[in-house]
Amino acid sequence: MNLLGLIVEYNPFHNGHKYHLEKSKEKTNATHTMAIMSGSFLQRGEPALFDKYTRAEMAVKSGIDLVIELPTLYACQSAEIFSHGAISILNSLNCVNSVCFGSEEGSIEILNSIAGILVQEPKEFKSTLKKYLDDGHVFPAARSKALYEYIKAKNLLHLNENELQQILNSSNNILGIEYIKSLIKLNSNIKPYTITRVASEYNSSDISSNICSATAIRNALRDVNNLKYIEDVIPKATFNEISNKIDSNFTPIFDYMFYNILSSIIIRDYENLHNYFEVNEGIENKIYSNIFTSSNLEELINSTKSKRYTMTKIKRTLNNILLGITKEDIIGVKDLNSIPYIRVLAFNSKGREIIKKIKNSSDVEIVTKFSKISHIDDPIFKTLIKYDLKSSNIYNLIYYQNNKHLLKGPMDYYLSPKYLP
Repeated sequence: MNLLGLIVEYNPFHNGHKYHLEKSKEKTNATHTMAIMSGSFLQRGEPALFDKYTRAEMAVKSGIDLVIELPTLYACQSAEIFSHGAISILNSLNCVNSVCFGSEEGSIEILNSIAGILVQEPKEFKSTLKKYLDDGHVFPAARSKALYEYIKAKNLLHLNENELQQILNSSNNILGIEYIKSLIKLNSNIKPYTITRVASEYNSSDISSNICSATAIRNALRDVNNLKYIEDVIPKATFNEISNKIDSNFTPIFDYMFYNILSSIIIRDYENLHNYFEVNEGIENKIYSNIFTSSNLEELINSTKSKRYTMTKIKRTLNNILLGITKEDIIGVKDLNSIPYIRVLAFNSKGREIIKKIKNSSDVEIVTKFSKISHIDDPIFKTLIKYDLKSSNIYNLIYYQNNKHLLKGPMDYYLSPKYLP
């Protein structure tokens, strides 16, 4: 078995994902594929359009063999924490041969070199970085300048400063570098590959070809009440699943729908807001003040953002408050070298072979039903599982609002992985 790992959100699975999957299999000669996929809430501090089981089913019907949930405590955080959680899962299984990710750069050699420097932190790089920080540069700019000076002095890469800065400021490059950093830190045998992103930028809001960004698809689902508008940019399986969900009164979920819940939490927990992860530098005071004058989530974000607080930072901060994710929780899991369990969401016959391989090569617990979890007393296991449950429950308050008769309680106890032969 030649097992390829992919780290994804599939929100939703679209033609660009299909292209990436096919090219990744071709590049790595993989015989089997598994995806580590975010669950109910995502890396930019947003809820998923549809539930994790539906999105996992879309992926398996489109060519993925096994979909595993990335625990919530990793899925909703910065690139560094998100990447480390996903890579730690893949590494813990002791049977994954490669990981392939999309990037704007497209050169694994360049990304490897940058990641290596950032992990090793040679003394020349560290001293230059300190100098730029002391001069008042914000960390990303200081790191970029220090990295360029080190690369130039050592004649490591043929890049000018603008080219390096563009690499370090591009969303998928950032994630790719963090994936490689985690592989290096874990001394992993998993080999990294990258595929150049095609046809659209990560955050592009335009649908202008048969491959577009997930952002454009989400915007269309929010703003245009006609699925035909996105039919050409998603696989048939995705189109059918979305159509079936909407016909069953499960509408796409967006962050603004949680505003009333979030507002209540902010007002109720004002004195404790500083305990939530990424709530620092007094931002809790600004959030609390603005909650009284904001009519919706967009107004709250726009009134809180500044040069210090970017929109993405604010959205992740608010999401941590919504889910109750504390600084103490993240400190406890962010540097784990192995994850004690995997949560199976969907699989096919090849996925069943992967599960069997995992059982033989690793001692991680394979969770298919919550009633069968065996070592919940492990504090790390307990913390991770607690937030997977909590995030699903909060998500389902909105997701099932038109289908309350189907909401039996904490649905993670009632739903099982989808087997698609």
